[in-house]
Amino acid sequence: MKFKIGAILLVGLFMTIIIYLKVDNNDINFLSLGDGIATGMTPYHIEGYDYNDYLSEYLSQKDNVANYYKNFSEPDETVVSLLNKIADNINTLENKIKIKQAIQKSDVITIALGMDELNSYASKKILGSSKITGYLNKYEELFQKITQLNKNKIFVISLYESNLIAKDKINKINKELEKLCQKYNITFIDISDIRNNSKFFIQKNSYYPNYKGQKYIFEKIISSFTKETSSTI
Repeated sequence: MKFKIGAILLVGLFMTIIIYLKVDNNDINFLSLGDGIATGMTPYHIEGYDYNDYLSEYLSQKDNVANYYKNFSEPDETVVSLLNKIADNINTLENKIKIKQAIQKSDVITIALGMDELNSYASKKILGSSKITGYLNKYEELFQKITQLNKNKIFVISLYESNLIAKDKINKINKELEKLCQKYNITFIDISDIRNNSKFFIQKNSYYPNYKGQKYIFEKIISSFTKETSSTI
């Protein structure tokens, strides 16, 4: 009798572990990092539904999003300011989690940096090679910091032309950024063609996309996401 009870308890414990692991493996932590593009900023200085929100919704339908860490992103974020956040290991009151922990825990990370930084610079000075090189060097430093903490799926959003930065210059920056992504096994999402469709923007002279443009960015991510993560998540 004692043997039977012990066997039943062992089976019950085994099943509990299996169920726990199955549920746990289906839980996804998702982190968004970036500037105004990542927060859904508009020309009216109001944040709307962004590509990360669309992605979080998609992931929720696919699995269970245990945590969606979105409050580390903010308009006018630069690569250097994000590096400083990681160095200081800041936290947010909303998430009650430090940024390094969020990076470590996340199964999916998106990064969009440069549109605010480079356009702000170009509005005051000529966007020359020294600024671009500095931007790319700091981006590589960011990749080093993040991949030391997490080697899961990381998606980096490309730049695109604006009324302040010409297409040929953007293409050169994107080419170098894509090389860095390949070096660190990060997925580069090329959205440089977003400017080909005016319906993705509210104002011609603003580089902030509307909700249709944000959905377009999401669809670009998903096009890569479904190919590269279906076997790992």
